[in-house]
Amino acid sequence: MRGIWFALVSCGCFSLVAQAGDWPQWRGSNRDLIVTGESLLASWPESGPQQLWKAELPSEGFSEPVVVNGAIFITGSTGDKKSRVGNLYALDPKTGAIRWQTEYGPEWGASYEFARTSPTVVGGLVYVISGQGHVVCVDGKGGKVVWSVDAHAKFGGRNITWGIADNPLIYDGKVICQPGGLDASIVALDAKSGDVLWKSKGLSERSAYCSPALLTINGKRQVVTMLEDHLVGVDAENGAPLWKHPHRNKYAVHPNTPVLCAPDRLFISSGYGFGSEMVEVSGDVAKLVWSDKGSDNHFQGVAFYQGRIFSSGGGKLSCFDPATGKVVYDIEGAKKTSFCITPAGMITYDVNGGKVMLVDVKPDSYKVISSFRIEYGNGEHWSSPVVADGVLYLRRGKGIAAYAIGKK
Repeated sequence: MRGIWFALVSCGCFSLVAQAGDWPQWRGSNRDLIVTGESLLASWPESGPQQLWKAELPSEGFSEPVVVNGAIFITGSTGDKKSRVGNLYALDPKTGAIRWQTEYGPEWGASYEFARTSPTVVGGLVYVISGQGHVVCVDGKGGKVVWSVDAHAKFGGRNITWGIADNPLIYDGKVICQPGGLDASIVALDAKSGDVLWKSKGLSERSAYCSPALLTINGKRQVVTMLEDHLVGVDAENGAPLWKHPHRNKYAVHPNTPVLCAPDRLFISSGYGFGSEMVEVSGDVAKLVWSDKGSDNHFQGVAFYQGRIFSSGGGKLSCFDPATGKVVYDIEGAKKTSFCITPAGMITYDVNGGKVMLVDVKPDSYKVISSFRIEYGNGEHWSSPVVADGVLYLRRGKGIAAYAIGKK
């Protein structure tokens, strides 16, 4: 049964898939780094795919762009460390020109001070969570702020070492945020008004940079995330805690969203030497199935594809057997690497020098097809590759460029 389930998940049968041409939220339509419905080039020219345009944003950020209904939405921040503010930009996807920009509130201004979270777009509204814990809803047509909630002030939240970094999860008219207050580690706000719908009573841990996922585990729909000390699941309807599993590294940094690999199994991975774990959930009990200390994914993301787990950790991008935790292969040339998986192959973007690769990945083998490097932008190569409507978008600091990778 588990093998059949692997195949179904790989085909996207257990989630709502956005139309081709949209990348409406962090890490894609289903928040899983899997791109579907695109017709893409099987290889790129030696110098890389054709660059359609390159632009410099007025402000800096680590977040990835999102692409919806003929517009690109992206965040950045400006100002000094004591008065840093966040800005949401709407760009023309054909030129990179700014259509409008809106200040959405105070941003993180200490260590690694640039904007860190991507918008989520639902029903023409754009939702952003700032590094200072402000949850903001903006009209996607003109940039007017519809509502704003200071979640730290409202719920007694406490910020963390490098600022709040969860990307907003939206479902059933709810916006999920993680202020980390007393009986309010996780909170659901009304997507139209910002009013409180529920709080996770019984959970009072701080946020841990993790963006939550909406998952169905053993038939039960739940919000799953990683908090300061635990991997947790709460009821998607009312926020009631369902189960938790201890998981903490040196800095309580857990940016990678848990990935469902079977009806009852979750893969998680954290950096700073903690490593990866497979956790089995049964009712209100979660238990460790296996662990691998050698694969400690910092924040590069995890995907479950064709019955395999792909995760970047320990200076390499590895393909794992989810049943045993054994490494099937490591992709040569991919080190500390963000990625997405498209119909043409995996697209990787390495933090070391900005190397971008197209890789044919199969359950038991791989082949590097094409590669190039990006030379624009500033700062760290910490954003993730985005593919929408035959175009690859790559962001580095203030710099963003678009590349033609679709079949003509």
